[in-house]
Amino acid sequence: MPSNANAPSAGASTVTETATGPVHGYVATRSGTGTKTDTPLRETPQSISVVTADRVTDQGSTTVQEALRYVPGVFADAYGADSRGDYPRIRGQDPNIYLDGTRVVNTFNFNEWRPEPYTLERIEVLRGPSSVLYGDTSTAGLLNLISKRPQAEAANEIGVQYGSFNRKQVQLDSTGKLTGDGEWLYRFVGVFRDRNMQTDYVKDDRIVLAPSLTWRPTNNTSWTVLGTYQKDKTGSSTAFLPHEGTLYPGPNGFIPINRFTSEPGWDRYRTETGAVSSLFEHRFNDALTVRQNLRYTRVEGIYHGLYPDVYSTPDNPFLDAERRTVARYIWARDSVKDNFTSDSNAELKFATGALLHKTLLGIDYRGYKERASSGAGYDATPFDLYAPVYTGVTPPVMSAEPDLRQSQLGLYAQDQLRLGPWLAVLGLRHDDVTSATQGSPVEHYQATTGRAALMYELPFGVTPYVTYAQSFNPVFGSGVCATVCAPQRGEMVELGFKYNPTPGNAINGAIFDTTERNRLASDPDNPLISIQTGKVRIRGAELEVLARITPELDLIGAYTYLDARVESGDNTGKHVETVPDHQASLWAKYRLSLLGLPGVTLGGGVRYIGTSWDGTDTIRTPDYTLFDAMVRYETGPWRFQVNASNLFDKRHVTTCLARGDCFLGIGRTVLGSATYKF
Repeated sequence: MPSNANAPSAGASTVTETATGPVHGYVATRSGTGTKTDTPLRETPQSISVVTADRVTDQGSTTVQEALRYVPGVFADAYGADSRGDYPRIRGQDPNIYLDGTRVVNTFNFNEWRPEPYTLERIEVLRGPSSVLYGDTSTAGLLNLISKRPQAEAANEIGVQYGSFNRKQVQLDSTGKLTGDGEWLYRFVGVFRDRNMQTDYVKDDRIVLAPSLTWRPTNNTSWTVLGTYQKDKTGSSTAFLPHEGTLYPGPNGFIPINRFTSEPGWDRYRTETGAVSSLFEHRFNDALTVRQNLRYTRVEGIYHGLYPDVYSTPDNPFLDAERRTVARYIWARDSVKDNFTSDSNAELKFATGALLHKTLLGIDYRGYKERASSGAGYDATPFDLYAPVYTGVTPPVMSAEPDLRQSQLGLYAQDQLRLGPWLAVLGLRHDDVTSATQGSPVEHYQATTGRAALMYELPFGVTPYVTYAQSFNPVFGSGVCATVCAPQRGEMVELGFKYNPTPGNAINGAIFDTTERNRLASDPDNPLISIQTGKVRIRGAELEVLARITPELDLIGAYTYLDARVESGDNTGKHVETVPDHQASLWAKYRLSLLGLPGVTLGGGVRYIGTSWDGTDTIRTPDYTLFDAMVRYETGPWRFQVNASNLFDKRHVTTCLARGDCFLGIGRTVLGSATYKF
């Protein structure tokens, strides 16, 4: 994306910030996620938050999900610490996950590529319908992960980590020029991890190798190729525990949070990913720029596990009068997924009289192919949730599933207009989606979506805006619904403001009203697939504060209010499941330079998660408050840091569902690290 001058934040480097490049500190000023052009955040008429690499480091985030804990509108740990993937919720919905602008994760499918946060430059959260540019998005919006890319300024670091659950990790990041004139740049990121999960018998091992190369023959041309090999070896950390013993104690008390409900010799969750991405940009002149992003990904997965049968009779899933034992389901699925994504567009700048235009015309495509075999069974042998004995299990017979092929082709147009202090964004898109399951009729969907937004720049740094946007979300991947899922449709009206009182400070707020049809919800008869409900309406408000109070003190504050109700279909009038009514968080970082300790930095945070419901207004999950802390010492090229999350080891339940299960949050985790820069 073309570079544009902007004022750096206080204490930042003089290097000009771009929409995809590094950010020094917590406050980004530019992004390409909301418009697909390099645009100041204050000119983007939709709620968007940027989690920078510095913020990920300071808060000791080890997954993408954890990095979102202090972002407004996001319930980061909605289903606890899940070894299978990142499952945050945005505005009460499940977001789609993109990498460098194209789709990378099929929401709530399993054995998907789970990007490593150490390989990312920034994590961007675009809230609200965004189909006009991306097509394949829910009303939640999306996460857009921005990869670390080669940089002209040489930088190298190697780090080691040791922490809770015997976590041992080595990581390396190296970048710089391959040629003296900077025509060729390189980067290599590597991660090697050996770790256990909070759940007994479950590993969390990972290998990531991520080389990349940039060719810049002129100042107007850039071509970056990124490669990734990633191998994850883990198991079933989520135990799907019953309400009794999890949400409230039964006659046997509480079930331990480390309880493993699968079988050590059978259980496994392994995902191996290979990906190659191409990011190309050429600027013909100040008026015309073209871009093309491509990626091919192949993911091979194995998922074998058992989980308690708490679904047949949710009120009393126990087999014995002592209320200790349950039966278990057996599950196995091996899959191979091939995914190709592309996004090509042209950006044209021109004027019609006093009206300035930044017009974007583009086409994107996604092709998806999946081959899988699966098997399931039922183990009626009583399993004691309070004192388990693992005796093995007979594996189910595996059989091939019908091959699945799906594709999406989208054409989009957008115009960013300026007339003095007035700004407007108008967009229109048409999508054509095909889903073909072997042996079944081909399903074909078409949809046209739009966005219209108006902003006004007030003279004292406040930019209010109003936005109307639509969403169209075809659900890719088999195994999500009992048959191929129908596309989800939605719309939103958002009224908000962006305020930048001084460099390095930002205050953003919004109120919104969102509706969605064909929403995915848990199937009460089969927890591994979803059903689609009627119409859901979610109204709410958000506030985000990013502030540098003094050169020594940085603050991040967030507040969210959500009222999420089912308006038609099953459970009309009930609260939408897993949507806290209130959330609030505050993170502070203080450098002790004024106290004569210039190398020491302290950090701390508090997170409040309000009450939520099970989808039928029967079971309420209580609110809870968690505390985090950080201490760091820097001397020369060395950085030593210790992070603690859930500092007081509070036992908490993140979600309980009407289908019968609950999800426990992670207990206290401590992470120590040492990093050497050279």
